[in-house]
Amino acid sequence: MYDLIVVGGGPAGLTSTIYALRKRLNVLLITKDLGGKTNFRLALPWVEDYQVIKGLEIINKFKSELEYLEFARHMEPADKIIRKEKGFIVKTRGGGDLETKAVIIATGTRQQLLNVPGEKEFIMRGLCYSALSYAPLFIDKLTVVIGDGDLAQRSTAELATVAKHVTLVCPADKLKVTNVNEKLKDAKNVTILEGHQVVEVKGDDYAKSVTIKDKQGKISELQADGTFVEMA
Repeated sequence: MYDLIVVGGGPAGLTSTIYALRKRLNVLLITKDLGGKTNFRLALPWVEDYQVIKGLEIINKFKSELEYLEFARHMEPADKIIRKEKGFIVKTRGGGDLETKAVIIATGTRQQLLNVPGEKEFIMRGLCYSALSYAPLFIDKLTVVIGDGDLAQRSTAELATVAKHVTLVCPADKLKVTNVNEKLKDAKNVTILEGHQVVEVKGDDYAKSVTIKDKQGKISELQADGTFVEMA
């Protein structure tokens, strides 16, 4: 039986596993890959590689410690966790049953896709899913945020502190009431478009605009240096 099983190989899972090893615990990391979302980096035409601290480079320090410790990692997804009287059983995709005294679930989140033409082509090339991570790169730039909930509104507020202009495209008829509603409505560099759907993402090497449609079916295009999908 393991002292600890960590499920998920992103930054949180890797860090938990490394520190458990340093505490001399019998630990196992279960993941389909090492690095998680840090394996991807937003590319922008005005940002040189040396100006960006790559998450992958930082997390590689953790990965390098684990890659040669085969006993501490299991490269396979976990499908189910069963609580026992004393501990847990972690069932893996391949049918394995692994017993442990404790479990850390560090599987992170998956972004909600728009599922429109152009989205997959421009993922992390001008279009991404975390304005809070990349807002400092958009000083005096035109940006678009897509979503209507708390996450989209907080992202819009964050971008508004640095961007030239932020357009919040809200698929719902009305923006969800949150504690930043009034702040966004009063911001001079924020436009809120309620009841609009994104129908396409366009660009060349990078995403440059989004095509939107209102409730009456009217089509228009928004120019954007950066587009952020923030739908939770």
